[in-house]
Amino acid sequence: MAKINFTLKNITKEITKAEEKLRAIRGKVAKADQKKINLELRGLRECYKIIRSFCRPFGQTFTAKSQKK
Repeated sequence: MAKINFTLKNITKEITKAEEKLRAIRGKVAKADQKKINLELRGLRECYKIIRSFCRPFGQTFTAKSQKK
């Protein structure tokens, strides 16, 4: 049986980068756009929480069935 290891570390880094970029431009846009940015930030935070709770820093390990030839 083969073990499959994966981690979502790169995805969590991208989420934090996106949050930083949105926070940087939030003060420079109109009020209506600020509401949209706030919604996007809330969504990014929720995604980050979900990923953190299900995939620990060590990643996940699955065991795959070996294929018979």
